Amino acid sequence: MSNESYLRDILSKKSLRITQPRLEILRVLKKCHKPVTIAEVQDMLGKTKIDQATIYRTMDSFLGKKIVATYDFKDNFTRYELTVDREHHHHVVCRKCGKVENIEDCFSYEIEKDLKKKGYKDITHYMEFFGICENCK
Repeated sequence: MSNESYLRDILSKKSLRITQPRLEILRVLKKCHKPVTIAEVQDMLGKTKIDQATIYRTMDSFLGKKIVATYDFKDNFTRYELTVDREHHHHVVCRKCGKVENIEDCFSYEIEKDLKKKGYKDITHYMEFFGICENCK
């Protein structure tokens, strides 16, 4: 499946109308391998005619359809990350430079199993680690 077809398929499966701004924003998110702010998305969109308000509205609809997840790394910026067809992971954030890295291993699945046994449904979690990266030591 081509990249364009893949992006259109995401929108179709989530019952969202296929528009050029949505496709452009999805294209940017697909290229990113870490959570990004609205301003970063706008920068990556370059000279397209997609304004910041459209990006916010699009992210809000993506969030409602669980196409993206949001993260707050305690720096007053909301970050967005594509969740469709991506493995669950966590992040580590450098307290000095703000660098964000993915942590692929998740050790919370056992806890989720226990919670399901206790009757909990639709369980989600997220975990963030903070430290000082190699470059900032």
